[in-house]
Amino acid sequence: IYPVPSNAGIPVGIHFTPTMRDQMIIGPGACLAFDREGYKFSDFNFYDFMDSVTNTSLWKLVFSNFKTSMRELYKDLNATAFLTEAKKLVPSLEFNQTQRSFAGVMAQVLDSNGKNANDFIFESNTLEGTTLHVRNAPTPACTASLKLAEEIVDKAVKDFSW
Repeated sequence: IYPVPSNAGIPVGIHFTPTMRDQMIIGPGACLAFDREGYKFSDFNFYDFMDSVTNTSLWKLVFSNFKTSMRELYKDLNATAFLTEAKKLVPSLEFNQTQRSFAGVMAQVLDSNGKNANDFIFESNTLEGTTLHVRNAPTPACTASLKLAEEIVDKAVKDFSW
């Protein structure tokens, strides 16, 4: 279950994803991570932090969506606020049905105006023609798309002469 995008520049928001073990993952919301490999709010990497806070595109995104940005941060820090938001999609959800778990990390490409790149970015013939890079998954659900897989295969066939 995914919410309707708000067009406020913040991707995804709280959502529900079923697992193969018959469980339901709620979230994550959208919040800035201070570590590219950080799966807890407290994970911190100085280089990644500096890379983020010196990125003018990020500041443009945050200030043009200030209220949404602060609301997302608050939901990540406050379990009750997170649950309240989740209950908008599944009203019968109760706190005792939930437990804290991991956080997802999703890279988001921003243009120079602080707007999200809303599509995949393909970089062909990188590393001396040995690699096809697929960057900027606009939503985690897209990474499971069969249509995306077809496009990657088509580009790989062309790039690598398969």
